[in-house]
Amino acid sequence: MKRTVENWPVEKLMALRSRISFPEYQREKSLWATEVKIKLIDSILIDIDIPKLYFYFVGRGNYEVIDGQQRLWSIWEFLNGEFPYKVGRGGKEQYFSNLTAAQIQQIKSYEFQITVIEGADELYLRELFIRLQLGLLLNTGEKLHAATGKMQQFVFRKLALHPFIKQIGIPMRRYAKQTLCAQICINSFTQNKLGSFARTRYDDLEQFFIEYADPKGEDLDLFNEQSKRIFEKLDQLQKIFGGNAKNLRNRSYILSIYLFVEDLISGGGEFSADQKKSFSSFVFLLWKRLREESSLGIDRQNRELYSFQSYLSSAPGETYQIKNRHDKLNQYYEHFKRTERIKGDS
Repeated sequence: MKRTVENWPVEKLMALRSRISFPEYQREKSLWATEVKIKLIDSILIDIDIPKLYFYFVGRGNYEVIDGQQRLWSIWEFLNGEFPYKVGRGGKEQYFSNLTAAQIQQIKSYEFQITVIEGADELYLRELFIRLQLGLLLNTGEKLHAATGKMQQFVFRKLALHPFIKQIGIPMRRYAKQTLCAQICINSFTQNKLGSFARTRYDDLEQFFIEYADPKGEDLDLFNEQSKRIFEKLDQLQKIFGGNAKNLRNRSYILSIYLFVEDLISGGGEFSADQKKSFSSFVFLLWKRLREESSLGIDRQNRELYSFQSYLSSAPGETYQIKNRHDKLNQYYEHFKRTERIKGDS
């Protein structure tokens, strides 16, 4: 492996834009707020030192960005006139083309220090990427996105594209839906293998991805069996909720609904039309009542829902809280089927 440090002016970064790409493990291209982008442009104009970028030389004059994507997009977008430069409350907004000749030259000639790496393998580059994230810290989904292996590909390239996952109301931003898919998988696999739920912290999900990065023998059989089962259960959820899935917006609640349905529907069975309607009504009525009770503060009237809300909001990824929610859903659904009311409501 070879590592060199070079100084590149902004003008060169702009000229080589078509030769600079971003590997699959990178974040989304534009996470910075406009205010942060403006601060970067201001730093360039007043000649403040900006942390260096890391590139991987892939050959024939082409580079992949290991670290520096947000800075690069901010510069490129500004030079393309996509946002104005403005400093202070009374400052006048100025697009790049309207800056003075001296300011334009200052930006074009400003030099970034670039560490260029050659001859490294992908695992090294992914590890370097994770360790360099000191500004906007990587969240769980972004770290998992930088992982490799069979489970990572199943979660990111297949499960996250399921129609039910695409329709639910949690954001696509920063791999929130992929994080939910990883939480579903670790619990589904652990239930099948150990008969228990699994904690869903990043460390647990990372180890789970490593365990099923290249499964063989019985682990491969389990992977194939469970991945098929998960997809089938998501098919059922799509049939149950349809377009109303967009109203499901809490990740921990959706995780528990999935695990509850997996428990209710064994093998290749599925709900009848009446059961689908009943279950959908139950899920949305329970969520409506949880929000109503939460808005009452100290005037809450349903102690049952107060308990369930605490399971959703306090350490929701811990094993015991996932189990608590599962047990309560069992009780609530049995009560709802008899009464069409949420347990604890007068």
